[in-house]
Amino acid sequence: MESRRDRFWLLGEPRWRNSGEIAPDFLPGELSPPADWVSTTPRIGSYGWCRQRMRPLAHSLLIPLAWAPFFLLIAAIPLAIPGRTPNDQGISTALFTVAWSLVIIPILFSRNSQPMSGSSFFSLPVDWASLTFALSIFPLHILVDSRLGWISYFFCWLAYFRTIRLVQIAIITPPARFLLPIDPIDWEAELESPWEILSVKWSNKELASADFPNGKLVLSGFSRTGQDFLSLAFVHRTGFVKDPFHESMSGEIGLADLLSKPLPLVGREWPARFLQVSEEE
Repeated sequence: MESRRDRFWLLGEPRWRNSGEIAPDFLPGELSPPADWVSTTPRIGSYGWCRQRMRPLAHSLLIPLAWAPFFLLIAAIPLAIPGRTPNDQGISTALFTVAWSLVIIPILFSRNSQPMSGSSFFSLPVDWASLTFALSIFPLHILVDSRLGWISYFFCWLAYFRTIRLVQIAIITPPARFLLPIDPIDWEAELESPWEILSVKWSNKELASADFPNGKLVLSGFSRTGQDFLSLAFVHRTGFVKDPFHESMSGEIGLADLLSKPLPLVGREWPARFLQVSEEE
């Protein structure tokens, strides 16, 4: 089981694809690092930076986000037709809670399951402004005017649709990072601006970062089955991890310029257990 996980660790599990086949080295939109970089693929190995794909986010987000509108819709029924349930406001509140739990919890879990992801709760791609406004005026429909409840309900829907848009922006670039096998002594913490060194000594945490308008490029250290790696990824301001060498990242101002120059690290040879060796070999 461990050997299978290592074998598909870079390319991604075949079950992530509808065909169930082993993924190619390059999927649509995926780019190689510039020519000055030493890079490789799981079918070539040897030395260099190699892309590691993460689990596609659609698997964990699509179904709950699709069910949320149903519960948000029926949450209005006890208020629109009062007196048909033992506790109209209680049932409406419970359905509303279910609806937004189906939005926020899957987004949170999907993001936090990604290596190198951000951890701030309120950085999630949720329209917090509209949702907070809706929640703040909802109690007033009891104390002031019942029509305020419908205003609150409108802003709940507005928050939902804006949240869907924010999620689309956050995950439009597939989640992936680039890895370099390394010996900890190779980390010298010598990077030019705009890189900011966060740790001079090697450690399994964030080592350096460079800020951009929509997030930051991050270098981190970590280990797997006895092998140390340096990892490079773009972490969106929502905390989601994005493939730094993907054509959808071309609009990130300054990113292509920074990535045009290779990092001053050679790395070590790729262990065979992580590579996709063909049957002929």
